[in-house]
Amino acid sequence: MATESPYASDSDRLSDSERDQYVSELSQHVGTGRLTIEEFDRRAAAVYASQIVAEARAQFSDLPQSTPPAPPVTARPSRRLPLHQRVEWSAWLGVSAINVLVWALVSLGTTSMVYPWPLWVIGPWGLVLLGRTVLGIEGGGCTSRAHDARREAMRARSIAYREQLRYSSLAAASHHR
Repeated sequence: MATESPYASDSDRLSDSERDQYVSELSQHVGTGRLTIEEFDRRAAAVYASQIVAEARAQFSDLPQSTPPAPPVTARPSRRLPLHQRVEWSAWLGVSAINVLVWALVSLGTTSMVYPWPLWVIGPWGLVLLGRTVLGIEGGGCTSRAHDARREAMRARSIAYREQLRYSSLAAASHHR
């Protein structure tokens, strides 16, 4: 039987991630030999078609209880810079190092301190990068669409609906045999 969750009662509506957890648990039962692939397909389709927790849990009535799933983990914000900002900072650091090196070589070659002109390259560029990094200002390219939660939810529902249609057509085909 599926694990009882302290967060959901039998009459609560299922989320897409909860359905995925139930199907994952079913696949573990396939791996241990308790379910055949056909039984898994039928039960997974029923889980994806379930609207409430009780309907999904009904697919586990003849199965032993497995280890309880970990409570949902909230994603911690990543402290690491995005790739494009790491590339920008690396370019800034490389150009800054080259400019300082050229300035130092010129100063050594003339045996006098030359005006520190690299500051005019390093300073403004660094301030712009720092502002963009701290404030989270982006160029507004394709990244805003990639992280759209509504788009991801619609995609997941579409996949679940296609799976449901596939399993119902398989069931109908096996019924006519």
